[in-house]
Formats: sequence, C-alpha cells, structure tokens
Amino acid sequence: MKTQGLDVFHDGDFEQFLAEDHDETTLNKDTDEALGTYCRMFHGPFFNIENTSISVSDEELYRWVSWCIFYGRSKDEYPLANRETPASADDPDDLDDPDDLLLANFAQILEESKAYQDADILDNIAIIGEFAIGFDFAMLSCRELGITPPTQLLQSMMGSPRCEKGSHAYEIGNALLRKTKATDADNEPPETVVRD
Repeated sequence: MKTQGLDVFHDGDFEQFLAEDHDETTLNKDTDEALGTYCRMFHGPFFNIENTSISVSDEELYRWVSWCIFYGRSKDEYPLANRETPASADDPDDLDDPDDLLLANFAQILEESKAYQDADILDNIAIIGEFAIGFDFAMLSCRELGITPPTQLLQSMMGSPRCEKGSHAYEIGNALLRKTKATDADNEPPETVVRD
C-alpha cells in the first residue's frame, strides 16, 4: 500500500490496493505507516488503550487499517469490527441465533483460506440476518475454492430450517457430505478376520 500524507491515492478495487507480499518485517513497517495515515485522516488513534477487546492477527490488522484508508471510513465501520468473529465462535451467548454461529464458523474457514473478501461478504450477510443466503454463499465459496468444511459444521448447517431443500447450500452440502463419507470409507482399515 502506498500512502501520501492525507492524500491517499487508490486506483482499482480493494484487493488490488492490498496486493503486496509481506514478510514479517515489511508487514510491520506497512502496518505502522497505515496506522500513521489513519491517525492523520481521522484525527485520532486507531487503538484505544482502554479497550483491550481487539484481538486480530498482524495480517488482519493491516487489512483492517488499509480498508479504513481505502474507503475513507472509521475503524468502527469495518464489517468485522463489531462482530468479533473469533470471540463469537468461542462464546455462543454473544450470538442472537444459532445460524449466526454457523456463518461465523464458515467466515473463519474462508479467512483461514485467505478468502478475505468472501469472509467479509459472509459476515455482512450474517449481520443483516439473511442466513439462507449466507449458507448459499458459504457453500458456493467453499466449492469454488475447493474447501471441504468439517463434517459436523456441514451437518449442523443441513439441520437448520434455513437450509432449504433444493438450495445451493442444500445441494452442495449434501455433495460434500457424500464426498466426506466416501473418503472416510476409503480410509477405514480392512476388517480383521479371527480364525479359531
């Protein structure tokens, strides 16, 4: 990311704006520069020293600050700012609906696969409460990226009343479950026959 004081120039979409390879040193340097730019743009720091609830990786912090700079929006407007996806997965009481937890888990899987844009979209879908659409989007993204979610997560999604028969989520989820069962059957050890 290239910054020029308060005049932040960006051309193209956000993913192109971020498109840089980072090792630990350059990531830290670029994050420091982005935090400085954020302070100048919004006339205040990104971090509130009294708020210790922010727990994100270095890469996600860079992405978060860069998103704010790119779109000219404050840190509180970032789609994941108020979701605390990892915390929600750990504390189901923070969630209003069990399907919210399922979408949070799918979003985390997408993030771990570095499909950040898809994870952001899925989080936004969850925020507005469109769980059926969220399941469809999650399954389409997983299929496109070649991701096979854990069997338990797929079964939980399939058990939701919002996973409607005939939907993308239903069809892709069933196909992934069949694939998982076939793979598990291929990996089972052969039966041993005991002879007297």
